[in-house]
Amino acid sequence: MARHDQTGRPAPFLSLRWKAVTALSLVLILVNASLALLAYRQLAAQFDQQQRTVRERQARQLQALIDDRYQQMARLANVVPLLAPIRPDAGPEEHLREALITNGVMLDLEWDIRSIHWIPAADAEPVLLWPAQGMPLPAALVDDVRAHPEHTAKHLACVRDCRQFIAVPLLSRGRYGGALVLGRSVADALLAFHALTGAEAALLPLNPTLAQRDRFPAITHPEQTLTLFHSADAADTSDEGLANNGVPVTGVQQIEADDDWFEVFRLRGLAPDIDALVLNRITAQRQAIGAATRTSILIGLAGLVLSEGLLLLVMRTPLARLRRLAHMLPELAEQRFGELRRRLGTLKTALPLRDEIDLMVGTVGTVAERMEDMERDREEARNGLMWLAEHDPLTRLLNRRRFNAELARVVNDAVSRGAAGALMFVDLDQFKDVNDISGHHMGDRLLQRVSEQLETAAYGEGLLGRLGGDEFALILPCADSDHAIAMAARLQKSIQSVIVHSRSWRHQVSASIGIVLFPEHGTDAQQLMADADLAMYQAKEKGRGRWHLFSPEDQGRERANARVLWAERIAAALAENRYELHFQPIMELSSGRVWRAEALLRMRDPRGELVLPFAFIPIAEETGQIEAIDHWVLSHAIALMSQHRGLCLSVNLSANALQDPSLLPDIERLLSEHRVSPADLTFEVTETVAINSLRNATRLMRSIQEIGCRFALDDFGSGFASYAYLRQLPVDDVKIDGAFIRDIAYSREDQIFVRAVTEMAHGMGKRVIAEFVENEEIVQVLREIGVDFAQGYHIGRPAMPLGNDSQTRSAVQAEAGK
Repeated sequence: MARHDQTGRPAPFLSLRWKAVTALSLVLILVNASLALLAYRQLAAQFDQQQRTVRERQARQLQALIDDRYQQMARLANVVPLLAPIRPDAGPEEHLREALITNGVMLDLEWDIRSIHWIPAADAEPVLLWPAQGMPLPAALVDDVRAHPEHTAKHLACVRDCRQFIAVPLLSRGRYGGALVLGRSVADALLAFHALTGAEAALLPLNPTLAQRDRFPAITHPEQTLTLFHSADAADTSDEGLANNGVPVTGVQQIEADDDWFEVFRLRGLAPDIDALVLNRITAQRQAIGAATRTSILIGLAGLVLSEGLLLLVMRTPLARLRRLAHMLPELAEQRFGELRRRLGTLKTALPLRDEIDLMVGTVGTVAERMEDMERDREEARNGLMWLAEHDPLTRLLNRRRFNAELARVVNDAVSRGAAGALMFVDLDQFKDVNDISGHHMGDRLLQRVSEQLETAAYGEGLLGRLGGDEFALILPCADSDHAIAMAARLQKSIQSVIVHSRSWRHQVSASIGIVLFPEHGTDAQQLMADADLAMYQAKEKGRGRWHLFSPEDQGRERANARVLWAERIAAALAENRYELHFQPIMELSSGRVWRAEALLRMRDPRGELVLPFAFIPIAEETGQIEAIDHWVLSHAIALMSQHRGLCLSVNLSANALQDPSLLPDIERLLSEHRVSPADLTFEVTETVAINSLRNATRLMRSIQEIGCRFALDDFGSGFASYAYLRQLPVDDVKIDGAFIRDIAYSREDQIFVRAVTEMAHGMGKRVIAEFVENEEIVQVLREIGVDFAQGYHIGRPAMPLGNDSQTRSAVQAEAGK
């Protein structure tokens, strides 16, 4: 099913291979960009290192050229005096002039000597020897010579041009006569530097008085480099540098001009107040770096395209299989399991090795098989549920719902055809004894045998159903009264033939049958069922194993209608929670203290008026609703005890409760849930109720006593009044019936009976409670006899509990005082 966005439109679809290609492309682009950047940085670092080496070498070479020219000039200075013969009468200055008259030009042409000066030994001014006119000597050089006359002095100075000066001391007649100073242009040194390294050079005087045009007095190829040197000089503001082997190199810059790249650096301290700028063309190197970077990017792009192509090629077949598998999956929802398995076989790969898609195909196949099995089981379960919805699982007959539907259909069909039919209501006699004596499993076995006999007796003539418990019903679609009566006799004979054995017991039952005719007695299915039920009760009143044909004049109709009405009122009161528990106090006669009470059940009718138990409890016992009432009383009584701590409460149990297997677990659960002490809870049972199922009742009572609860035998003396039962039943208290208490103040016989019961109960370790205590005279007699507790209107009337513990105890005690 396609996924939709918030607007309800299908979300855009993008194939998995394109998602993979996109993700791979992003990753490869990032990797290639990183590699290209790394390669570029490595090349740039290598270039910087190479250029650093070049700069260091060129700085040393320029300095070496300058120094070498000083050495040449020093040798020439020693040769100049030898160019003319020495005359004894001539002084050093005259001798040097004679030597330079003919050789000065030669020195200029051969050695680029531009000026020759003589500095006398005295403090006389320097004298220009050659040529006739020239640039004066730098004052710094003259001062150095005069300060150190016997040492060679070197100096580089720039005025209109840049020259190297060297002052060599000469001897005259064995003593210092003065210093010969040679001046040589630096331009040839710069040209030699260019020829040696290929770099351009310019000298930069640091004298701020020079005009801008004289900023570079010495420069190579000024027509090409002057602008570049000016740009570098204007941009250089750095005073820091890298000193290598005593040569400081600073102000490294890269300049672009006319699609060419140049690197300029400054050589500081080439001479005092003179720096040198060196210019190298680096276009080729930068182009090489760019080319290498572009090559790396192109290789990365080629790898990217190749990888994407390979990925698309590799994913083509698996994704095609996935798409086919996705198109097959809706067949699961359509339950086309066979077709899905056939199509899954076409997705298997021919390769010997399986992959995830093969695993998915196998999983889908397994899911399809399991879903097919589940669908088969579900269909069987649905059929089974449909069967259970219409049949009784024990006897496999039609249940009440389906039987009622069939009855309505048969009646309508009979009316439309103008035919007649009969409905028979069958109820087994004394079936309860089988359950009580031999257990429910034997009762179930008997019901199965009875249903088999009923099917055999009515085979081919009608529709048979089990309405619940020991009640059956039979529809005869075509039958008159004679036919129905004959069938009733046949059914009774068949039922009486059923005999089941359990240990030493032999069980045989009979049936009471009510007969109603349609459409003679009516056409409404529900009313026909009610009339058949009424006829069955009429038959049961005649004795066991009888049948009765319904008559509109039957006296039992009113009683049956009342029973149905009360059953509805009981159910409505349960659904609307209109039951109440009232407390009646029980006083301890020895102390006069009230700490016990009995919980008495009341019903509120829709008008809010109280209904006493005798009006609805017998009906509830007949209809089976007493079980729900018992559980309601039990849960609400324990809940009230949790709200009123310290109050001991007695609760009445019906005969059904002693047959209910869920009673004990419910008591344990409620006591634990509400944290109520079991010793504060007493259950009251009548001797008639207990005797009806003595063994089962005794077993259940002992189990309840084991968890800490108590039992009281209610209305003792009103039934069998058997001391044997009192001895057999595990009770803690005995409540003497009010018939023996009401007149005890005046009746000697009642006093004898009550005294005998009290002494007997005390002898068995049981306490005695007297009911119907109406006045103080009765209280006094009971105290004299030794009765333990008293209950009645003189002690207190039943009342609803109040909101808290103290109020409740006060209310109970107040009722006891009235």
